[in-house]
Amino acid sequence: MRKGKLGIWIAVTALLISVLSGCASGGSNKVDNTSGSESKPDSSAKAVTLKMVMWDSNNDFITFLNDKVKEYSKVKSNVTIELESFKSDSDYLQAVKVRAGGNALPDIIELKPNWLSDFKEQLMPLDGLGFVSSNKYADKYKVDGKVLAVPSVSFPELVYYHPSVFKELNLEVPTTWPQFLDVLNKIKENGTYIPYAMGGKDAWPDYPFNEFLPHILSDDENYLSAMAEEDAPFAQGTAFYEGFSQIAQLYDAKVMGPDPLGVGWDQATDLFVSKQAAVVASGLWFVPTYASKTGSTDDLAAFPMPYRQNEDTPLKLMTFTDHFYGISASTKYADEAKAFMEWFYSPEVYQDYIDHAQLGSAYEGIEANVPFLQDFYNNNKNEPFLYIPGNAAYTDLANAIQLDVKALGQEMMAGKTVDEISKDLDGKWSKARSAK
Repeated sequence: MRKGKLGIWIAVTALLISVLSGCASGGSNKVDNTSGSESKPDSSAKAVTLKMVMWDSNNDFITFLNDKVKEYSKVKSNVTIELESFKSDSDYLQAVKVRAGGNALPDIIELKPNWLSDFKEQLMPLDGLGFVSSNKYADKYKVDGKVLAVPSVSFPELVYYHPSVFKELNLEVPTTWPQFLDVLNKIKENGTYIPYAMGGKDAWPDYPFNEFLPHILSDDENYLSAMAEEDAPFAQGTAFYEGFSQIAQLYDAKVMGPDPLGVGWDQATDLFVSKQAAVVASGLWFVPTYASKTGSTDDLAAFPMPYRQNEDTPLKLMTFTDHFYGISASTKYADEAKAFMEWFYSPEVYQDYIDHAQLGSAYEGIEANVPFLQDFYNNNKNEPFLYIPGNAAYTDLANAIQLDVKALGQEMMAGKTVDEISKDLDGKWSKARSAK
């Protein structure tokens, strides 16, 4: 009996020593991507620096993201994330194109949805990775059947207005295009406020009209890709022609102040913020800008851009996805980059990201804490319409004829007619298709 008990005691002791040795030798070095738990230094792991590049006009958000990615070293002690930021997406795009040409892209790249086809040769396919499967929109932006980058945010495109101005002038929120024009004309007739703040000098601020209106009128989220199959996608009767005809009504109404082409976006923003202008349109990203300049959003509200002609048609809300991140195909650290991306989009880390971005979530089961957005959805009935850029065939044709619908908006403000634009584009488009 005594020998039996002694044998059992020895066996149990040996087992405990084995378990404790196993824990000490590396059990705590496992990485929990979901919780972001820290790892102990591993002297045998090779030191790796992942270069990440992004743009944002918000200095506070850039500071936040720079600090956030540094936390990854607590999860993977041998990996350092080096973040480079740009204030302008146009400057960013130019820099990234130069680096792509020199085969010097950073490991992790931020992109807009309409840039994906341009960089398809420089991006690594991400299909099958965990952070891709839980993204609500990634599959919709495949290029040649592959997920090359995932969107970090989604948000509605809105028309912002001052409720106090609408109350003062006894105006109702418009829900159709004719009503929208009527409201702007009434503000113009009153003479106290500029009806619509347009930063036409910068070209891009006319995108809610020149880029989105034909797309949403087509009733086809893949409208741009469908254009690549047509010989005359700009002719009378097309969504482009009908959409640009509506836009011409707006520009011809002269409701954008005395010199819409002489005012840039920053000036237009200041006109709206200071309540010299009554209305402006942009994405949800405008709200933090407004709040930072006024200290509150008490006199700020929004409604969907009413592209429809009458109330018998669904009121569709253009929804944009942005801040896509992908991995460079030329990276020397593919495994490390993938592991970082899994951490970056893990629930706890991503929740922090989206709350600081103050934009809508692109991930299942995660909602951003954006009171303004929640109020908007509570007070407005609409049907989401997802903006999807054209496929590779469309991109090639658009590049061939140097199609820039936002620059066309500037030309329309200067007096160019829809007929002139239509004939010019169809001629160039047909030649470009014939040359393919």
